[in-house]
Amino acid sequence: MPRFMHFSDTHIGYRSLVIEEREQDFYDAFHEAIDIALENSVDFVIHTGDLFDTWIPGNRAIKEFRNGIMKLNAKNIPFFSIFGDHDRPRRNGEPAAGIFDFLGVHAMGRDQFEYTVRRFSGEDVLIGGISNMKGYMKPRLMEEYRKADSVEEGYKNRVIMSHQAIDPFFVPEQCEAKLNDLPLKSSYIAMGHLHDFMERRAGPLISYAGSTEIKSENEINGFRKQGKSVNIVDISNGDADLTRIRLKSVRPQLKVQSDAESYIEDIRRSISSMKNDGNEKKPMISLEIHGDISMETVMQEISQFDNVIFSRPKIKKDATIPTIRTESADLKDYFSAYLKDERLADLAIKIMKHTKSSDLEGIMKEIEVLYIDNRQDTPD
Repeated sequence: MPRFMHFSDTHIGYRSLVIEEREQDFYDAFHEAIDIALENSVDFVIHTGDLFDTWIPGNRAIKEFRNGIMKLNAKNIPFFSIFGDHDRPRRNGEPAAGIFDFLGVHAMGRDQFEYTVRRFSGEDVLIGGISNMKGYMKPRLMEEYRKADSVEEGYKNRVIMSHQAIDPFFVPEQCEAKLNDLPLKSSYIAMGHLHDFMERRAGPLISYAGSTEIKSENEINGFRKQGKSVNIVDISNGDADLTRIRLKSVRPQLKVQSDAESYIEDIRRSISSMKNDGNEKKPMISLEIHGDISMETVMQEISQFDNVIFSRPKIKKDATIPTIRTESADLKDYFSAYLKDERLADLAIKIMKHTKSSDLEGIMKEIEVLYIDNRQDTPD
């Protein structure tokens, strides 16, 4: 019975401008995944996109990838991958993973559906891939999915890789396709892009393996519930069965939301509630404070916690809509008075030019969220 490992969204080479340890975290998770593949004696490995955090990774990221692939190659385990939106090469660019084809790396489906047929454990397995297609490539996605379903009959074991936002697993407005658009004649549809684990049977077994490390604080709740993992899949006679193996090297993360008076106590309470699962890495805390307090005060007070790492704290002061005489003021004045930041006001004007919404307050709150999220790892 053929067996393979499916993992995804490793984002090798990710860097935080504030927390140096974070780059190593992504390497640790990648190498643990490779070791799991070896321990489970898989026949091949598939990766469904965002292998690297950028399509032009640094030398260290390439070296770490090479070291992992060499361990697989030593056991004659081939590695099949597609490109995500982070690591898809530009039109004239060359994929970083492609330079390791001599070590059994097969980068597939860059601009169209591609497949190969290999024999493992006495059974043929069709392995196909469709890389991320959005923007100008989105209209072609349906055609490529139809190609995947139209491959000649005779191959019962079909593993199809794709890196897309699919409805109903994402918000419909963010999606490029729907569940029924997928190549449902497959045995196993290996998805990438969603950073949380998901599996569903809709004829074939469909699974987002999820990311191997926490890249965004939006993933913290999912991590607390189900961890990060890789999929070990057994496939035979067209049927696929999945075993999920959790990664142990992932840095624990917490999200603490509090106010200016209580946040220190809430941090202590959250730390004490953490389970000791044998992970020696210091947990990382994402702190959001509501109220009137300075960043200098917060940074000074959280320095007492030497057993945790803090991402850049967020301070959200209560905002009120300013009163401006609209007959004498333009939108720039309105945004400046509300946001109290000329850069945000300029950003608001630019966004207003590209939206039909008349909800000014909603737009400004969205701008605040976007600005803070983009600044959370950036020093003042």
